[in-house]
Amino acid sequence: MADYSSDYDQSMAPDDLKYVIYEKKDHVAYVTLNRPEVRNALHTWAYQELRRCWTDIQLDPNIYCGIVTGAGQAFCAGRDIKFLAEYQSKGLRTPHEDPTSPHYQWGGGGQPQDSILNKPLIAAINGFAVGVGISIALQCQLRVMADDAWLGDQHTAVGRLGNPHEIYCELPRTAAAFITLCNGRITAEDAYRQAIVNKVVPRQDLIASAEEYAHLICRNSPLATQGVVRVYNLVKDFSPALKAFAADLDRQIGESDDMAEAAAAFVEKRRPHWKMK
Repeated sequence: MADYSSDYDQSMAPDDLKYVIYEKKDHVAYVTLNRPEVRNALHTWAYQELRRCWTDIQLDPNIYCGIVTGAGQAFCAGRDIKFLAEYQSKGLRTPHEDPTSPHYQWGGGGQPQDSILNKPLIAAINGFAVGVGISIALQCQLRVMADDAWLGDQHTAVGRLGNPHEIYCELPRTAAAFITLCNGRITAEDAYRQAIVNKVVPRQDLIASAEEYAHLICRNSPLATQGVVRVYNLVKDFSPALKAFAADLDRQIGESDDMAEAAAAFVEKRRPHWKMK
C-alpha cells in the first residue's frame, strides 16, 4: 500500500479572515469573534470562518489548546437576525440554510462540535453570550467569565428551537429551563455559584485568567489532554436519533411563519404577533 503523507504546514492556517481574528502564540490558539458592530452575531460567512479555525486548531500539532472570546462588549449575540430577515424579505433562505447552496450546513456549522476538534478550549466570556453564543461557550471545557457578563438562550423569543438538549446537558436543569423557556439571564455570580463557569473576574483580567488555564494545560501531555477531551465529548454525546429529531424540529420551526414574523419584528423593534404556524 502506498504511504501517503499529510504533513501540516503553517501556511495552511487561515489568514484571510474578515469576521474572526485568529492568532497563535506558543502552543495556544486565540479565536476572537470579530463583528462588534452587531455584538458578534454570526451569519453564514462568520460560521464558515469559525469552522476553518476549529479545523486548523485540530490539524496544527504545535497547538495544544484554544481560547475563544469576542471583540468589543459582547461574547456573541447569537445568529444575525437582521441578516436572516434580509433574505427572508426576498423570499429566500440564508446560504447556510438553503439546500441548493454550496454553503449549506443547517445551523451554520460554526460551533466547535461541528468540526472534529479534540483539543481543549477555554471560553473567555467577555460579555453576554446568547443563542449560538452560549452554545459555543458551553462546548468549551473551561470557562472564565467577566463579572458583568451574562448567559442566555433567546431562541424561543425569535421563534427558534436552538439546542435545548445541549443546554439541559451542561446546565442545572432549573437553570436550563429558566433560560430556554423564560429567556432569563444567568449572571456571572449565578453562573459561578452553579458551577457553570470556573472563574469570574473583572473584564480587564479575563484573557490573563484564561491564559492561566492554558498554561496549565500546555504543561501536560498533549496526547493525554486530547484523549481527555475525546472522552469528555463522548460522555456528553447524544444518540443519533435525538440529534436527528432536534435538527429536524429546529428546521421545521425555523422555517415557520412565526420565525419570519419574529425576524421582521426584531428589525422593526416591536413584539412579534405569533400565529402558531
